[in-house]
Amino acid sequence: MELTAKKYAGNDWRKLLSTRRGTILVATVCALLAAGILLFAMSRYRHSVDTSGNQQTVFVASELIQKGTAGDAIASQQLFKATSVAIKQARPGSIADTSQLQGKVAVADIYPGQQLTAADFSGNGGLSASLAPNQRAVSVTVDQAHGMVGQIKNGDHVDVYAGFNLDPGNGRPVPVVRLIMTNVQVLAAGTGGGSGLGGSQNPSNAFSNVTLNVNDAQAGAVAYAADNGKVWLVLRPANASSTAPPSTISAESLLLGSRPINAGATK
Repeated sequence: MELTAKKYAGNDWRKLLSTRRGTILVATVCALLAAGILLFAMSRYRHSVDTSGNQQTVFVASELIQKGTAGDAIASQQLFKATSVAIKQARPGSIADTSQLQGKVAVADIYPGQQLTAADFSGNGGLSASLAPNQRAVSVTVDQAHGMVGQIKNGDHVDVYAGFNLDPGNGRPVPVVRLIMTNVQVLAAGTGGGSGLGGSQNPSNAFSNVTLNVNDAQAGAVAYAADNGKVWLVLRPANASSTAPPSTISAESLLLGSRPINAGATK
């Protein structure tokens, strides 16, 4: 009996395929398997297409961003536009948040239409990273009294006066002082030596460099005053009122209340 059952089991597929019904049944099963495999493959492909079609926001340069441009300036001037692209089109490290630009500078030129990425920027920008395109950092050497060395701090605002010996045309130079710019930010304050409020016990011998944040038109005026005259830095309070129009101050104007020198007014 056992031998008969085993023999039947071994020949059942041959018997099944030898009949028309059996052939149709096997063909139907194979077709169903093939359809299942095809549906599975199509599902995986559709999932892949859907995933690659997901959008991601990136920043794209709207104009040329030159090497060395501060990230803060790029953000404040909106030198980019937020654009949605497919995830597979986003460059590695693409930037989509202005906080990623703070305190950084471009390490290479970024061209219009180019995506902004983390690799395009460096955190070692120094002072240039805090300057807008029309701003300049200029250092002047001042003594302790004229520059308030040891008293002014980084971030303070000062008015800048320049002192010269002006020849009115009679061969007798007249000492004058004039306000040349107001509300100038101190980027790096000088450091006084020694002890006490101002630092050194001999202010005339205590010199230090003070770095000011000026615009491109003011930089030359500061440099000229530092080279050819004497620069005074006057500390402003945080709630300073507006500054009076600049005037040229001389001994005669102080003592007599007159203005014998027609120096004009600065803008």
